[in-house]
Amino acid sequence: MYAGKTMFDMPPGSRAQMEQLADKMLAVMSQMAGFVSITFLVNEETNEYGGIALWETKENAVSAMNITGDKLNEALAGAVIGPLRRTVYEVYEPQA
Repeated sequence: MYAGKTMFDMPPGSRAQMEQLADKMLAVMSQMAGFVSITFLVNEETNEYGGIALWETKENAVSAMNITGDKLNEALAGAVIGPLRRTVYEVYEPQA
């Protein structure tokens, strides 16, 4: 399994806008090949937002990052502070 992490900074008071965006992104991502789940992240003290999505394969994660990157850049145009910080990770799953 692989995880795609996206983080970005927004102006103070952006939470409601970011929750609406998260709902829209979930609708898009849940239809993509290999989608497993997503957890959205919020830090209102630092105004940092983002999410960690799990994907069945590295190819699924990379493809999703490419597709969602364009959608995020469009949705955040003029509001986001700095670039999106995006990374794909392999997930280690301990054998319990």
